[in-house]
Amino acid sequence: MSARQVAALLISVLAASAVQAATMRCDRGIIATGALQAEVLEQCGEPDSRQLTPRHIDPDGYPAEGSVTVEHWVYGPSNGMVRELRFIDGRLVDIESTRR
Repeated sequence: MSARQVAALLISVLAASAVQAATMRCDRGIIATGALQAEVLEQCGEPDSRQLTPRHIDPDGYPAEGSVTVEHWVYGPSNGMVRELRFIDGRLVDIESTRR
């Protein structure tokens, strides 16, 4: 294998690992970033807590340009593990797991 082929292979492996989605195992399956809230509810059930940060509304009653709805869901603790999920406009964008 030439140095050029090795470099191309290395770049493709690094690129593939960079796009891996965060995942979480639930009772009914595995969810990953990019999932919709309805899919997470179906796979994982109701979270133990939810926090909603709604869109910013202008004085004229319309959502401000570029504003988003952010929701934080928490599952657990379960066997010492707490999982925190963050949704933007109904789509899962982050999963963080911590031991407590």
